[in-house]
Amino acid sequence: MKKTIISGFAVGLALLFFTATAHPWNYATHAYIAAKIGKKLPLANLNEMYGAMAPDLFNFEFSLMSDLLLRGFTHGIPTDATYYSPNPASNEDFMQVWNLAGWGQKRSTAYGYISHNDAWGDDFVAHWRALPTPDPTPPDPIPFPFPFVIRVGHPAPTPQPPGYIIYLAAALDACLAGADAWRLMGFEDDYATRLMFCHNIIEYAGDLALKRHDPLIGRNLILACALRTPEFRSLLKATFPNGYDPMIDAGEPEYRKMLMQYGLILLMPEQRAINMLAEQLADLAVDYLIFLGFPPEMVEPMRPQLVEFGIGALTASIDICEHTDVYLGDSFPSYMQELNQVAIPWVKAQLLAHGVFY
Repeated sequence: MKKTIISGFAVGLALLFFTATAHPWNYATHAYIAAKIGKKLPLANLNEMYGAMAPDLFNFEFSLMSDLLLRGFTHGIPTDATYYSPNPASNEDFMQVWNLAGWGQKRSTAYGYISHNDAWGDDFVAHWRALPTPDPTPPDPIPFPFPFVIRVGHPAPTPQPPGYIIYLAAALDACLAGADAWRLMGFEDDYATRLMFCHNIIEYAGDLALKRHDPLIGRNLILACALRTPEFRSLLKATFPNGYDPMIDAGEPEYRKMLMQYGLILLMPEQRAINMLAEQLADLAVDYLIFLGFPPEMVEPMRPQLVEFGIGALTASIDICEHTDVYLGDSFPSYMQELNQVAIPWVKAQLLAHGVFY
């Protein structure tokens, strides 16, 4: 019976995140980066923080998971991704948010929004290139969790080290394998699903590790949501194709409410925050299984086991974020070192290089 329940957890939570496009840094981390690269004026900086979280607005709209048009306007697609199925050619449609922002607080929100992107922004470091890595050409690179495809007319790509979060996900994967979790779940031979599951757990753990170093990060999330310019939604509607207007109108207020609740969780003592996030992840897993058509009476009883497993996985992941050198070698930077010494200076330089400054 225990094996059946754990397998149900794997199907729910791993499928939820594996099917969705990965979003490497989590909400508080994006806000933290925006706080460091943006204006010193409080209202402008809070709008930058909100903008930096906004591209993940549609993360849990299950019906939009495969929408690559939307992906271009929220995160973009880096050149590194063009050789990996199911990604198409590189895309930077998200830049239209900056081009249409005008001035005032909309400009501040747009600045944060652009900083988030996967093509060369925050997510590029987390998802595609860990800078630096222990070895720029690692002898045993971690596999990328999508099938490798060389497209007609493209030159053969130069292998690149994976992003920072992918390395940490691999460390968590090894921990769970050592605890025999994957065999019990039936995912012993499915490395792609395992890595994507670990990837997303690490994202939440990263925010909890960040909370240790910036205890008021939750407050900043709440203030950013409360004080974001009311014109931001109209900016998104002016930028995105017309068909997305109803989803923006319905989704942005709910997303803002969710971020405020998330900020409150990050103000809780650490163990309570871990417990609450595990409950949140379990709820998402159950909701997704029901979305897929599983009967509620079948998946609802899984909830307590999902929470228990989530608490264990988050706790292990925080330790990985804080003591990365123990898991990945002496020269590998911790989560906060990667943010402060790599991601922040990289993103600031890239924004300037792409003409994004004000």
